[in-house]
Parts: sequence; structure tokens; C-alpha cells
Amino acid sequence: MKIMLNQILEKKGISQNQLGKDTGISTATLRNLNHNRTTRISFDVLEKICNYLDCGVEDILCVEK
Repeated sequence: MKIMLNQILEKKGISQNQLGKDTGISTATLRNLNHNRTTRISFDVLEKICNYLDCGVEDILCVEK
């Protein structure tokens, strides 16, 4: 599984810090997601990201074969 958060943030011109401030998600969590250094993501965090970026889960998560 690959997390595509960094690409969406760049496309929308939103910084990781801004996303964290506006959603309450810690910068450490966002940094780990951006660098694919996480083994799980909570539904709460995923929902906050999707709502803030106005995107779907499929825009954030990608299955690598």
C-alpha cells in the first residue's frame, strides 16, 4: 500500500504544516504518512484528510502490486 498524500498536497498547493494546523493532525503523523513510514492509519485521520482536501480515500491510498 502506498500513501499518495504528498502528491495531493503539492497539486493543491497546501503545505504539510498547514494541513496539520487546520485539521489538528500532528506534524509527526503527517510526516510519517508523507514518507510512507507508517503501518496503519486511523479512519479518523483519513476522514479529516479527505474532508480537508475534498478528495476520496482512493486519492490518498494506492495498492502497489
